[in-house]
Amino acid sequence: MTPIRSDDLTELIEEERGEFVVMRSPDSAAYDPDYEEIGRFPTRLQAEEFLASTEFE
Repeated sequence: MTPIRSDDLTELIEEERGEFVVMRSPDSAAYDPDYEEIGRFPTRLQAEEFLASTEFE
């Protein structure tokens, strides 16, 4: 897993079988992340662009 924004582990991109999976932990997770998949992309760049274009709720 690779943190996306500094030491903030709210959003991650994980490579899985040739795809880049975007994961996000909701605020309700508190101290233990409860990552949910929010997208899959063929390249890391597309996954990073997706995160940059979305707002954290």
